[in-house]
Amino acid sequence: MSFDAIVIGAGHNGLVVANYLAKAKFKVLVVERRSTLGGCCTTEELIPNAPGFKVNGGAIDHILIQRTPIIQELELDSFGLKYVSIEPMFEVPFEDGSVLRFYKDLKKTIQEISRFSKRDAERYSKLVEEWSHEEALLERLMLNPPPKISELLGIGGLKAIFKPSMLSTLPEAARVDFNSMVRTVVMSANQLLNEEFEDDHTKVALSSIFSLIFSTMPPSLPSSGLMAIMHTMLYKTGLKRPIGGSGALIDALVSSLRAKGGEVLSQAEVRRIITDKGEVKGVELADGRRFYSKIVVSSVDAQRTLLKLLDPGTLDESLARKLKSLRITSYGMTYHAALHALPKAAKHELREEPGKLLALNSLEQIEKAYHIANSQRALSPTPLLAVNFPTSYDATLAPLGKHTLYCWAQFVPDNSPMIWEKEHKRFSEDAQNKIEKRLEEFWPDLGELIIAKKVETPGDLAERLWIQRGNTQHIDPTLEQMYYYRPLPELSHYKTPIRGLYLTGAGTHPGGGISGMPGYNTAITILKELNA
Repeated sequence: MSFDAIVIGAGHNGLVVANYLAKAKFKVLVVERRSTLGGCCTTEELIPNAPGFKVNGGAIDHILIQRTPIIQELELDSFGLKYVSIEPMFEVPFEDGSVLRFYKDLKKTIQEISRFSKRDAERYSKLVEEWSHEEALLERLMLNPPPKISELLGIGGLKAIFKPSMLSTLPEAARVDFNSMVRTVVMSANQLLNEEFEDDHTKVALSSIFSLIFSTMPPSLPSSGLMAIMHTMLYKTGLKRPIGGSGALIDALVSSLRAKGGEVLSQAEVRRIITDKGEVKGVELADGRRFYSKIVVSSVDAQRTLLKLLDPGTLDESLARKLKSLRITSYGMTYHAALHALPKAAKHELREEPGKLLALNSLEQIEKAYHIANSQRALSPTPLLAVNFPTSYDATLAPLGKHTLYCWAQFVPDNSPMIWEKEHKRFSEDAQNKIEKRLEEFWPDLGELIIAKKVETPGDLAERLWIQRGNTQHIDPTLEQMYYYRPLPELSHYKTPIRGLYLTGAGTHPGGGISGMPGYNTAITILKELNA
């Protein structure tokens, strides 16, 4: 059977590509390995012995996609997609009993920070204004194939790559200090926070947002300062989550695709991408079925796509070596629980709806936790946790009167044990104990409310989601693997050396998170090439 385009993987980026191609009257087929569609954007019953309890199998926050035209252009609201705004967005409780809250309303957030340091509040106000202008420019880079670094460093710098029409819609561009912006991008979040703020509450809270919400990388990593710029979009969009869980976005994308005539095939693992004389011809499934097309888009990571799905010898040896050398590390894991009721906080006045970021007392302690995780090859003894009770704002996720808990935990060792390694069981049990101990410091009655629970280590995530080392970003979002270098310069514009074979997904520009931007950019690239 033949199609105009075949998409491998029904994650949200793959489905975005498929939708835009179908909108352009392409006959599109999406093939997905699992029975559940969505990749890292699912809502499913993952907790054993807890029927009716639905949890987000990957991401929970939908921030970046709010800054794109995808929802409006595909009219996803007409297919049942509805978002709720979480307010306050985050609560960061500290051991001294205090809580620092972050609101969409910047003035309210500044008032919160002023309770700890008036100087920090004033400085944060000025920095958010500065970073917000820079973030607006970076958004333009995110919704286009990345320019070459030589273009960025040429006459006029960043300003030179923006068309006059773009700059006319971005009057703040004239107010950006590009020297300062570049320094922020390349420095570590820790260095930035230590330079700009005096109070540990401010530093730790912002570090938690940067690391747990935006990058999932340690805040001492060079280029993690970029997250300072990116987090300001929260004051433009707020923190939004779909009713029905992250899978609601997938349901809407699938319904939209089918309404446009597209097809989706689940439990259809691709064994091989068919090529001939340097051109793509289609895909062969594990059960032997073949589907043909002159355009194949893979939302699977670049290593698996080009090193495992292509026949041996198809790829140039030099490019193969570069792919094998990509930085792909483990960085976090999940903990889910089905609850009889919501727990009660002990010494903190915590609200039910916002996300709770359980950090440590200082940036030095956070850095130490990262290094201990790697030296002991285990989850940090006192893990950083992003804790949510999704049923506090969405009752559809559990049986009547019951609740769910979702927790993302850091740090795990960079090279976490996979499920086939002897250490995996010990690692999993040890991590579960540490997470529960940490949670019960804030909610002492949690243990007696748990009906059932499930931990997913990086190894478990790798097995379920087909992502290497459980890395939901496909490859690390470090500076040498971002923008024009993501995943490699040779592949940075979504095209591969095989004519008609394209890449999309978290491992392509601009990266991970629920944004749809890689899928959007890939679709635009394909359509432009065909119309050229």
